[in-house]
Amino acid sequence: MEVLKQRVTVLTNQEVLSFLNAVKKEEDNKVSGDRCKMLATVVYETKKYLNSSPAATQNEAVICDLVPKLEPFKLTGAETLQVVNMRPANTTDIQLLVEETEERFPSEEELEKLITTITDCLPPPPKR
Repeated sequence: MEVLKQRVTVLTNQEVLSFLNAVKKEEDNKVSGDRCKMLATVVYETKKYLNSSPAATQNEAVICDLVPKLEPFKLTGAETLQVVNMRPANTTDIQLLVEETEERFPSEEELEKLITTITDCLPPPPKR
């Protein structure tokens, strides 16, 4: 595989899962002898992990809806990415993802508002 267009940004887990689904479909259309077994293994294992993560129930629309709603909370790009990828459901989860939570969110209500915003926009993760 060769990188045709270099992208200078990070991907959400949902974007990676979507890309891997396209790669799998492309590989499935190839003649059996032309398929790369190592690529198939990487795609399979990565998809297996991502299908058990919040990325499995997300789509581009819900992520695009969430990101502008997170702007008032002044999260960094990396924190926003982690929120999308991990879909925190309680204040403890947020404290693990966001640095200096106590200083940036002095009241518990602000943290609860952040959690509400996330849970309203992103669908729940798949059942395990």
